[in-house]
Amino acid sequence: MKSEAKQDTNSEQPSLATVTILFYEAPAGLEMHNMVLTDLPVSHTGRVMIPDSFRRGKSIIAVLDGECTILNALGERVFSQKTIG
Repeated sequence: MKSEAKQDTNSEQPSLATVTILFYEAPAGLEMHNMVLTDLPVSHTGRVMIPDSFRRGKSIIAVLDGECTILNALGERVFSQKTIG
């Protein structure tokens, strides 16, 4: 999480990251959601630690570095297209 991670001067404190998470509601949600989470701890191996309380009831599809704006997602255009007949 290089671009968004905040490195503390004290090496014993974890660095923090901002991420955008793409997810479906579990077990069979059909609409993709996204949420920005801030100040998440980063492990010594570089992985962002997502809280279990957030994970509960979700199928996480992707974790993106920083705050991202989703311009278009799979399936959005299916519902807006007109039938030509």
